[in-house]
Amino acid sequence: MASTLRRVDVIEPAPAMSLRQTIAQAQEWFGEDTAGVGAYNERVGVLVEVFGVHVGLERETANRWARAACLHDVGKLWVPADILLKRGPLSAEERHVMQQHTLVGCLRLYPVCEVAATMALSHHENFDGSGYPYKLAGQAIPFAGRLVRLLDVYDALRSLRPYKPALSHDEAVGIMLRGDERVRPTMFDPRLLHCFEQHHRLIEARYG
Repeated sequence: MASTLRRVDVIEPAPAMSLRQTIAQAQEWFGEDTAGVGAYNERVGVLVEVFGVHVGLERETANRWARAACLHDVGKLWVPADILLKRGPLSAEERHVMQQHTLVGCLRLYPVCEVAATMALSHHENFDGSGYPYKLAGQAIPFAGRLVRLLDVYDALRSLRPYKPALSHDEAVGIMLRGDERVRPTMFDPRLLHCFEQHHRLIEARYG
């Protein structure tokens, strides 16, 4: 159980550990994603590693944060899969249950890696204050959370879901820069979004 773990070598002291090795280690501790709810996400880890150096992270920090980012959705393991994979709109009660994955993920990850716990807690907070769980805004959102928020939305747009098709890179970028019925540019840190606009082809090249 996470409560018995020390802050050991999942993320911090093992620079040679790959993203897949990080996920494999986490699966030993937290369990496998047998329902396919997206609890472990190597793609977002790759994007943090690629993009992080363009927004001010030292390469070593970008590598460490990439391993942490693979685990930002681990709290989904404790949310009913029928809610996470529901094709239709969620009820207010179901939405509340779904949003708990940020809190549960933080609690499970904190004994392992503080930055991973921070990402888990804050990756659904929006820069304009419209996110959850605490409706934080602007600089009150940790930078790690703001970074993962941007890249997680890109990954979600690119990914096939039971309730939506996968979009192309250009379609996803267009939505993030101009918005649609669900995504607004004001959700993102404007500095990060500007950098994303400048470097999105690098992200396209590494995504997959």
